Amino acid sequence: MTGLTGRTLAGRYRVDTPIGRGGMADVYRGTDVMLERTVAVKVLASRDEGASDRFLREARSMARLNHRNIVAVYDAGRSDELPFIVMELVEGHTLGTVRAQERCVHETIEIYIEVLEALAYAHESGVIHRDLKPANVMILPNGAVKLMDFGLARRASDISSVSNAGEIVGTIAYLPPERFLGKPADARSDLYSVGVMLYETFTGIHPFKRENDDLVAVIFGHVNEPPLLPHAVEPSVPVQVERIIMKLLEKEPARRYESASAVASDLRALLMPSATGTAPPRALTEARNDLEAAKRRSSSA
Repeated sequence: MTGLTGRTLAGRYRVDTPIGRGGMADVYRGTDVMLERTVAVKVLASRDEGASDRFLREARSMARLNHRNIVAVYDAGRSDELPFIVMELVEGHTLGTVRAQERCVHETIEIYIEVLEALAYAHESGVIHRDLKPANVMILPNGAVKLMDFGLARRASDISSVSNAGEIVGTIAYLPPERFLGKPADARSDLYSVGVMLYETFTGIHPFKRENDDLVAVIFGHVNEPPLLPHAVEPSVPVQVERIIMKLLEKEPARRYESASAVASDLRALLMPSATGTAPPRALTEARNDLEAAKRRSSSA
């Protein structure tokens, strides 16, 4: 991964030090020598034509998005036939290091609200992320949240569950059932992935984790098995948060939230307690009713 260190791409972007490696590209800290600013330079590792197409699609998708919670794309191109993307450099820790038990629930909910606001903007711009996972959410030292890596993103009008070669793309542990069943996917598919992430953040485990890491069993779980209710794994999970998680994890997209904005709105409401410091009785009742309905659906499945 150090082979590019010291090179200058397109006569402008100096590659300084490696900072990360993904499935299809390497990421370096770099310098835009024209503007004298530090940047991230993402360079395609594979010369495969399909990989190159996906790489360019990432650049196009991200370049269309201008939001405080989405990593900005500054430039893209080829240098000596080497495809590259120049992006905003973000450093901090990923969402995968965050556990609700280690920081207040209020702060954790605020992080997810920002993730959902970024998603809402992307979806409204016609872009589906398709690879949401904790490693693709960066939390900066100042607390800012940045959604990264739209490497599998596609326009909503072009979305499908598989690549042209019939290969499922994305990270298996966070993909929705429809992606495995060859059914159409849309913004609600991203929301399912958010549900998996929330479940993992609040319980410390993946909802369909298998001890032997059997991917087939994980896929079967996504498609056929109801997850354990979060409070059964971690009793401290607030009932209102559990209600939101279970709605996001519905097998049928039509049963999930319709939009990222709707999820953000429900999470935001949890940060506005009543004068007594507790959730309104009606909200608690509705939450418990929804959870009981989820239990009944689980037992009859």
